[in-house]
Amino acid sequence: MRRSGRALSAGVAVAISVGIVCTLAADVVLVASGQLGDRPAARADDLVSVDRGAAPQAPVVAPLTRRYTPHLLVAGASSLPPEAVERAKALKGVAGITVVDAARAKVGGRRMGLLGVDPSRFRAFAPRPTAESDQLWQTIASGGLAVSFEEGRGGSLPLGSVVEAGRSTEPGRVRVGAYASMGIGDIDAVVSRAQARALGMPDGNALIISAPKADTAKLAARLKKILPRGTKVATLAPQRTRPPAKGDDGPRVTGRPDGVTGGVSPITGNMMTPTMRTVLLEIAGMFGPFPAIGCHRSTGDPQDHAVGRACDFMESTGGRMPSQGALRHGDQVAAYAVAHARRLGISYVIWRQRIWNVRGGGWRPMADRGSITQNHHDHVHISVLR
Repeated sequence: MRRSGRALSAGVAVAISVGIVCTLAADVVLVASGQLGDRPAARADDLVSVDRGAAPQAPVVAPLTRRYTPHLLVAGASSLPPEAVERAKALKGVAGITVVDAARAKVGGRRMGLLGVDPSRFRAFAPRPTAESDQLWQTIASGGLAVSFEEGRGGSLPLGSVVEAGRSTEPGRVRVGAYASMGIGDIDAVVSRAQARALGMPDGNALIISAPKADTAKLAARLKKILPRGTKVATLAPQRTRPPAKGDDGPRVTGRPDGVTGGVSPITGNMMTPTMRTVLLEIAGMFGPFPAIGCHRSTGDPQDHAVGRACDFMESTGGRMPSQGALRHGDQVAAYAVAHARRLGISYVIWRQRIWNVRGGGWRPMADRGSITQNHHDHVHISVLR
């Protein structure tokens, strides 16, 4: 996602500015979902389960089969009529086309060009290193945000951080999952179309078009005749006008747990309190899939697991030390749990032989319990107040 020169930036900015302008609220108030103090014992009939339909599943991303060079960005103020999109596809010279959601929006407090895309389709319009990264597109499909290297180097959008984006009221949250170049001027960030809905972006108000053999000016004129009045068409540069910074050619993606074999996080001991169920669904939806999530068990932890107030989010299985990528992923999960502890009703978090308690005191080291699992190097333990 790299800017391609002033003339291009101006044209693209005008096009995507037709979409809604999302602004963040100045302040966000976190409301505690539980109170500090003695925790009443949970009764067996108070526990709930996570049914398969509710458990977040990782969407499937189609493999890359061919690539297109994007030549035109079309954007309107509202959803483009399906019949107009079909007519655009049939225009002479159009080799490829994909529907996207486009807006100028604030992400993490910074205004930028934001696209909601279908990862399986849009990857074909990205530069080769970006298009070929399966992990990048899986990260986007799972709800992550990919931002340009330029935005990432600013320091306010570090990989793994969770930032606010979207509506001026009730802004959504999205995890910065990758840095990548998308090759479209003034497009600084990309999310899935499902995430775009959650952020309040316009639905299907834009098109990315590849037309390598067409006269783009004539094609733009034909497009304006079949699309709603007021729709803007911007010409995209065929190549970047300046060389990339060192390390910017390929995407950079946050880590993920080791041993993930499917699109859903298997849950063992699928009984927990309603508060723990809420935490599980939010963590699994934002950071999953995990190789396993372990919750209720009758032995070994009578204070939390046995009463449905704790789950272990595995970063590796089999008692093995996680890879560096999985450890980074666990760091992000633990940091998110701490940052949102009061809102979610979390009482404490254990990770990498350290414990954090909502009562205060920050992260504190724990005594050596003798194994990778007992020392919580292979899983993030989260307990809730009730």
